[in-house]
Amino acid sequence: MAVLLTFIPVWIWLQIDPVISKRDIYISCIVLPLLISPSCSIGIQRAHLKVRHLADRNEYLANHDELTGLPNRRAFFARAGALMDLPRPSTQVFACAIADIDDFKSINDTAGHETGDLVLKALSTVLAEIAPEDVTVARLGGEEFAMAGLFASEAAARIWFEALVREVACRRPDGRKVTISLGWCIAEAEENMSAQLSRADHALYQAKHGGKNRAVRAVSGGPRMIAVA
Repeated sequence: MAVLLTFIPVWIWLQIDPVISKRDIYISCIVLPLLISPSCSIGIQRAHLKVRHLADRNEYLANHDELTGLPNRRAFFARAGALMDLPRPSTQVFACAIADIDDFKSINDTAGHETGDLVLKALSTVLAEIAPEDVTVARLGGEEFAMAGLFASEAAARIWFEALVREVACRRPDGRKVTISLGWCIAEAEENMSAQLSRADHALYQAKHGGKNRAVRAVSGGPRMIAVA
């Protein structure tokens, strides 16, 4: 294609040149395109790679949080929905949770936003490191994170959420203790993600008002509080 694109203008130019001979016309039509086409090919290839890179970058930004690299709210709902639709044994459960960094405003006010960003990244690292294979984690915005996925049982989900709270408390980004409050729930029949997150958010509210640094499970009849030292 590059040879053809260079051949046509060369042939037209040589046809209207009154000096050059017909023999030289055909020689030039063969030689010049062969000299020009590699440059054209490289230019076209570079343009294609640039467009591809921009498309990949835009797709990444559309589905990931720029600061932490975790999936964003949009990607979370898509991935969590896909996990909910997976066929699974009757013993498995689908659970979701919302976690919020305790006293995050105070961290920003006293230590600065740079430290606040460090804390957000540290929590994101913990989530990415210990999340089970069938659990997706995301940053919903601000200091709020969401998790959802399949667990072997309700007990397995409880153990993981409690372990997450403890693990965060053990990490000390920038030398300071950081804790989270977490609300979680088990999906009920015909319940969509929005409804689950609403219940988890209510349990998170209870965790905050129950002393923070704890996990609270939303159950029928009210949340059940589980303090984590």
